[in-house]
Amino acid sequence: MKNTELSHIILSDHSRIEAAISTGAAWEVWFQVEFLMLLRAAHLGVAREVPYPPPNQALHLDVLASQGVESYAIEVKVESATNAGNKLLTETRKDIEKIAKYTEPVEARWVVALAYSDEAKRTLRGFTVENSGHAIYHEAGAIGCMIFSV
Repeated sequence: MKNTELSHIILSDHSRIEAAISTGAAWEVWFQVEFLMLLRAAHLGVAREVPYPPPNQALHLDVLASQGVESYAIEVKVESATNAGNKLLTETRKDIEKIAKYTEPVEARWVVALAYSDEAKRTLRGFTVENSGHAIYHEAGAIGCMIFSV
């Protein structure tokens, strides 16, 4: 799987994501479950909260996805009331540093960031331009999705 395929899987669900955000409830928890369901629907195996290998075993990977013999380590960050606007990128950068510590052999290490505000989407687009060799950014409906490859 390529990062562009992952972006397509996520953004194909943009209407449901937008509806979840509009509830004002803890949509980030909902998205973790929805993300697993999207990956399963795309015929990937998934595991949540996978411990990192030593010496970082206190850390947990949001999602370990597999397709055949290929595995993908994924950290997920979504815009919420506590990390709105530019704060989303700050939190995403922390996940980029974190996933670099995941040393198990995988096809890819990705950090997925989802934004809904204009400010957060603009910030993710700018970060993608600055890191064009490592990041992609796509939008569908009101949702922006950046995937950073570590």
